[in-house]
Amino acid sequence: MKSIRYIICGLLLLAVGSMQAQNMVDPGVDPPEPWLKYKVTVTASSPTSCNVSGTGQYVTGTNVTISSSAKSTDYVFSHWTLNGERIEQPARFTYTIGSENAAFVAHYDYRPEDPQDPVTINKHRLYLVSSSEGACSFNRTSGEKVDYDTYVSLNAYPSQGYVFKGWYNGETLISDMVSFNFLMPNENTTLTARFVYDPADPADPSSPEGANPQTLQTGDANGDGSVDVTDAVAVINAYLTSDQSGINAGVADVNHDGVIDITDAVAIINLYLNSQ
Repeated sequence: MKSIRYIICGLLLLAVGSMQAQNMVDPGVDPPEPWLKYKVTVTASSPTSCNVSGTGQYVTGTNVTISSSAKSTDYVFSHWTLNGERIEQPARFTYTIGSENAAFVAHYDYRPEDPQDPVTINKHRLYLVSSSEGACSFNRTSGEKVDYDTYVSLNAYPSQGYVFKGWYNGETLISDMVSFNFLMPNENTTLTARFVYDPADPADPSSPEGANPQTLQTGDANGDGSVDVTDAVAVINAYLTSDQSGINAGVADVNHDGVIDITDAVAIINLYLNSQ
C-alpha cells in the first residue's frame, strides 16, 4: 500500500512539473512570481478628513478595493496619490496588484458648511464612526443630513484583517449585517460599526469557510480535519492560480517561509506518508 502511495505522490509531482512547464514564458524573460506579496498602504492626507480601507499585503494579480469616506460634511473628496503621483480615481475603486509596493493617500478639501444654511426640521444628521481607527470606510459621508422616517442604505468596507461585529447605536445592536437599511429617527444619530482585528478569524477570506486555523493541524490546508494528498493538491492549485481563497494559509505554510508554494506541497506529502 505504501508503495502505491509513493507512486501516486510521484505522479502528482510530475503533473505539477508539467503544469509549470506549460506556464513557462520566453526563456529570455524572467518568469512571473505570483506567490510574492506586495504591500499596499492606504492613508489620509489629514487624519481628521476621512476613513480609509485597503491596507494589506497581497499577491500579484489580486484585485483590491481602495476606499475612503469623509468623516464629516466639512470635507469633500479631491483626489488620490499613488507613490506620490496624482491619479484620477474616485473615492472608491479597484486596484490590481502589480510587482511593487503601493502607497495610496486620500486627499480631501476642507469646505465647512455655511452656518447660515436654513435648518430643515425634518432632516437630521447621521454620523458614522468605526470602533477602531482605520478599520473600515463607509459608503456615505458621516454627518450627512437624512430625512426623518426614511430608510438610508449603509455599508461598511472592512480593511484587511478586520472582522465586522455589528452596527451599534450606543450599546444597542442595530444590525449584525455589514450592509443594511437604517430607518432614520427624528433626531441626530451616531452609529458605530464595531470591528475586531483578527486576521486569522474564520471569516477572513484567506481561510476556508468554517475553519479555525488555531484548531487545524499543520498541513491541513483544506480544513477537512486530516493531512493527506488532497491538501497538497489544494496548495499546488493555490500556487499555480495565485488564489489562496480555498486554503487555510496559517497551516498551509508548512515550512514557515512566508510563502505557499510547491515546497509546502511536498512537505504535506511527507507528513502524510510519515503518518501512515
